[in-house]
Amino acid sequence: MNKLIAKLMLIFVLVVPAAATALADNLATYNGLWWNETKDGIFELVQRGDQIEGITRWGKEPRQDSQNPDPSLRSRMLKDIVFLWGFTHDTGKNRWRDGKVYEPDTGKTYDAKLELEDGGATLKMRGYIGSPILGRTA
Repeated sequence: MNKLIAKLMLIFVLVVPAAATALADNLATYNGLWWNETKDGIFELVQRGDQIEGITRWGKEPRQDSQNPDPSLRSRMLKDIVFLWGFTHDTGKNRWRDGKVYEPDTGKTYDAKLELEDGGATLKMRGYIGSPILGRTA
C-alpha cells in the first residue's frame, strides 16, 4: 500500500507542475501588443491576476472619447484607456469569455470573448448582445 501511495505522490508531483506550466503558457500567449482590425491602432492585453484587460496604446490619429455616454469623459483621449475587461479564462478551450468591450465609435459597451487563431498569430474578439450568435467578430 505504501508503494502505491508513493507512486501516486510521484505522479502528482510531476503532473501538477506540468499542467500549471501549460496553463501559464496558454494565458501568456494573449499578453502583449496587438494591432486593431484596421491596423490604425495598437492595444495591449495585460493579465491582472485571473483576469485580462485590453488597453489602447497607440492610434494613427489621436482621438477623443467624444461618444462616451458619460459627458465628463467625452474630452479624454482614447490612448491608455481600458476598453476590454472582466474576462474569465476558459482553460479547456484556451479562450477568454464573459468579458466586456467598449466601442468608442458608438459609446456602447458589449459582451465579448477573445480567442487565438492561426497558432496564436491572430486574436479574434467577438462583441455581442446577449448571445455570441448576435454579434460581430474583429
